Amino acid sequence: MPHKNMPHPFTDKLFVFIGNPARCSRQAAREALTSVGGVIEERITTFTHYVVAFVGTEKTKVYQKAVEHDKYGHMVLLDESQFFDVLENKAMPLEKKDYKPEGVYILHPPDNPTTENKSAAIEKYVVGRRRLKNMLRFKNSATDVDMRKTAVAIISTVLQMQYDTPNDEDDLPDCWGQSEICAACSQASSVTIAVRGTAFVSLCQDCHNEFVAQTLRMGSPEDITKKLSFIGKDGKTYNFAIEFEIFPTDKLLTATEIGKTKRMTDVFGALDADAYEMLETLKKRIKKLASVKYMDDNGYFTKNKAVGYVEYDLERERHEIIIDGKPYSWSEIEKNISAHEGWKIKIEFADHGDELD
Repeated sequence: MPHKNMPHPFTDKLFVFIGNPARCSRQAAREALTSVGGVIEERITTFTHYVVAFVGTEKTKVYQKAVEHDKYGHMVLLDESQFFDVLENKAMPLEKKDYKPEGVYILHPPDNPTTENKSAAIEKYVVGRRRLKNMLRFKNSATDVDMRKTAVAIISTVLQMQYDTPNDEDDLPDCWGQSEICAACSQASSVTIAVRGTAFVSLCQDCHNEFVAQTLRMGSPEDITKKLSFIGKDGKTYNFAIEFEIFPTDKLLTATEIGKTKRMTDVFGALDADAYEMLETLKKRIKKLASVKYMDDNGYFTKNKAVGYVEYDLERERHEIIIDGKPYSWSEIEKNISAHEGWKIKIEFADHGDELD
């Protein structure tokens, strides 16, 4: 049993949910996990700590993948009962398996505190970034205090990753402080960061990119466009807002449609990736989005195929499928599927920026 004065064993751990719990809604389970400091992510990654397989998910490919990862000690697979027992402080979580294949000798390298500290810092950053992303996505479950603490944790981790940073408070700009205005250029701020947990600054996305680029001693493009327009095959003009972000681990270019419809795509790149090459790739993907129509005016598939993305609507409290920039409910998608009774079906998932055939 966990000691009442100890942090909850799920605190600062990354979780992937498979399926829906039997005892409550998926959202209720997520909020309960968030309340003890756990963090939800969408898919299994190198940094995943736990995968929770709810009832009835044993035949899914994701479950089989989780079983393999659990077997080799990459993460821990929990069933619904085990998850809620730990969540409610009735038990301690299972530990990662120590996999030792027969006939193979595993030689562990000597302890390297520097490497261990750096790995811990990267893991802390990944957890913090995912927590912040979840808070922005589920605004009703986060407080301003939570957001501030998360921002402090993220930027503090960035500045501890063995890069040169200001050593004295005198080295910091005079305008450091929390504000809705960017401290560097007076535009609307979108990011609040902290140095050593004492000095705060609010920056717009461009100035934040420059801050991270200087911290990592790398260049930052100054003329990435903020808007792209394309004319589709239907003769209509489609406008997209372009956002460029630099993180300590990668770069991201995101295109979000402006208007009633909300098509979206993005391109990930490594830190040394050419931003302008990423932009050219993004243009091709936007052009494809603006030129392909998967649904007819009656809401049926036009070519026995549809590509879109899943989004959670906070106001309606439901997941929706976004196809051709328009939201479709599960019942509307069911109408399409039931019209193809007896046909074969293929369902495939990928990141926004990945190409699906």
